[in-house]
Amino acid sequence: MNIALIGYGRMGKEVERQAQDRGHAITAVFDVGDQFCSESNCHGADVLISFVTADVVIPNLTSIAKMGLPVVEGTTGWFDSLETAKKIPDLTMIYSANFSVGVYQFIRLVGLAAEMMGSLPEYDCCIHEFHHRGKVDSPSGTAKQLARVILENLAHKEYPLYDTSHGMIDQKALHVTSTRFGRVPGTHQVGFDSPADEIVLSHVAHGREGFALGAVRAAEWLIGRRGIFSMDDLMNDILNIKSV
Repeated sequence: MNIALIGYGRMGKEVERQAQDRGHAITAVFDVGDQFCSESNCHGADVLISFVTADVVIPNLTSIAKMGLPVVEGTTGWFDSLETAKKIPDLTMIYSANFSVGVYQFIRLVGLAAEMMGSLPEYDCCIHEFHHRGKVDSPSGTAKQLARVILENLAHKEYPLYDTSHGMIDQKALHVTSTRFGRVPGTHQVGFDSPADEIVLSHVAHGREGFALGAVRAAEWLIGRRGIFSMDDLMNDILNIKSV
């Protein structure tokens, strides 16, 4: 494939490396300060991969749709605008807060664990995540996705609490906390605690390779398709899971 990159930070550079390792060509790069619009020259790109800041996602997607190109949108922190994106005419996109296959499977495992604990109110639950100090969103998009999965399956937790608790926490709140320090690529932990014991599930990223490789695989999958897709569509196809 010919790939154009929107965003050339640490993730963009890792996407470039993974794409080239798989035999693809990077035909255009748009970085901070470059003006991207529907008239931008992508030099024959078949697909775009985007890791940018949340505030430019919708304008970029609007421009990409006018170009008639598909896009892999890996930016986090913009999903409050997802319904707006779905109304953009002729947009073909696959989106996810995290394209890592390992993270996807981890989220599925957490959902199963929450389902198993759903009728056991003695088990409290929390989420904590660590990332490097340069990460712009907190909590991470993956942590929010984990929270959604847990709340769908754990009846005694009714809403997420993303802020620091300065007093006794409501038992119905699912506390989601974050730490930012150093160069940590990403760690997500989900804990279930009862008076008798504790269960902790954890995903630890060793680097950005898994996220970048997943984005490239998503681009390969997206070619020839039309519409708006999520990581579920990609993984259901890879794992041969039929949609219900």
